[in-house]
Amino acid sequence: MKNFSRNIILGTITAALVATVIFMGCTEHKSKARVSKPETPAGWHLVWSDEFDGKQIDTTKWDFQIGTGSQYGLEGWGNNELQYYRKENAFVKNGNLVLEARKENYEGCAYTSARLRTVKDDGTELFTKTYGRIEARIKMPTGNGLWPAFWLLPATTDYGTWASSGEIDILEAKGRLPNRVYGTVHFGQAWPGNKYTSSMYKFPNNETIADYHVYSLEWEPGVLRWLVDGNKYFETSQWWSLGAGASEPYEYPAPFDKPFYILLNLALGGNYDGGVSPEDSNLPAQMLVDYVRVYEKNDPYATGVKRPTPQRDETNFKEFETADGHNFIFDSKLNHVVSETKNEGMSSNENMDVKTHDWYFLALSDFDGKAVSSKEDDGRRVKITNPGNQNYSVQLIQHLPVAKGYSYKIQFDAKASAPRKIAVKLGGDADNSWSVYSPEYYPELDTTVKHYSYFFTMENDTDATARLEFNLGLDSNDVWIGNVSVTQEEL
Repeated sequence: MKNFSRNIILGTITAALVATVIFMGCTEHKSKARVSKPETPAGWHLVWSDEFDGKQIDTTKWDFQIGTGSQYGLEGWGNNELQYYRKENAFVKNGNLVLEARKENYEGCAYTSARLRTVKDDGTELFTKTYGRIEARIKMPTGNGLWPAFWLLPATTDYGTWASSGEIDILEAKGRLPNRVYGTVHFGQAWPGNKYTSSMYKFPNNETIADYHVYSLEWEPGVLRWLVDGNKYFETSQWWSLGAGASEPYEYPAPFDKPFYILLNLALGGNYDGGVSPEDSNLPAQMLVDYVRVYEKNDPYATGVKRPTPQRDETNFKEFETADGHNFIFDSKLNHVVSETKNEGMSSNENMDVKTHDWYFLALSDFDGKAVSSKEDDGRRVKITNPGNQNYSVQLIQHLPVAKGYSYKIQFDAKASAPRKIAVKLGGDADNSWSVYSPEYYPELDTTVKHYSYFFTMENDTDATARLEFNLGLDSNDVWIGNVSVTQEEL
């Protein structure tokens, strides 16, 4: 009897649902995308949105970016992407913004797609926001080489060029890995001194990016939170911004205290997923955006926030020696340099004693480097006869300890026989997988001695034998370096 009664009840409900669908089917296209309108998140109120309910894209809210990125100095959009962005690949249909990737030859590209943002090329701001909850309900395509994204870029360059003024990726997906998405924040210095932190969300219950999901960012002073369908999976308060030529970072929470604008795009190929190309059978592919909404917090935002002190390895740090109670470089004038023969440079990294305070001069034969070094004034001159095929073909290296959670300033004086760049970084040896601890710094040298400095926070595990590298390859002009210091600094 219980099963019989249950079947009657279910049959009645099913009939009612069928009748409802028949009644609404010809008039309510939006029901295919939005099952029910989500409630406003607790503690927030709506300040801007696009529900895509009209017949065309609202150009008072969105502008198209066209081309390959070359007009912005970013050929391949800075990521070796394969598509040409066109207006024709973006449109509104059945209550969705549709970004469509197609297999078609256009302006020298094998693919086309679409990219929209809330500012114009002439700098006109259609919509920008500092702080808030920014979210979108999106359904994405699957398949190799498909790279949909929902993200934010700074509306100003107050803190410098990318990524010193920041970037926030609310959502990025790799079409060939449909069971996961990623949230990322970019910061630090101008490229190539940029840094980033990221996290991944894996969908439960066999769900994928091909289903509609709500992707959200909660952005407050000193904190960024990423959510999928209301589930927080990533939160960070650790970032910094260092301007060109500066030795100290901007005051926290820079760069994420300025207005940013919104972007939506569907890229193909590119560096993000290792240059995987799309398969013709997966094209055309569509990214469907049901809505984009921006909320303001009901309560006032916090003021005077400070960068959280990262967890520090105090135990090891207290054991590390310094030359003068402050400088971890014992030979700041590069008096003691170990070379192979006649100052021609060691040909490999294998014979370095990482526990001494000696400098090591390397001209790596595997990378066609050839040079000699000599003591000059309060530093060392390196005369390069073959610059090699890598910036590390010719190197000056000093080992020193760096502890997790501590911040450091690297300083030195340098000049060159003619204008050129060198590459400076602090990282690990082979036993630490050649990890890079600091941003790689590319100072521009000329014929006069200048002082250079830059700053970084050690986010990797403590390394008692890290290596400070002055990489002098790729250019045959002589280099002089002196007065080197690495000091621990408070933010």
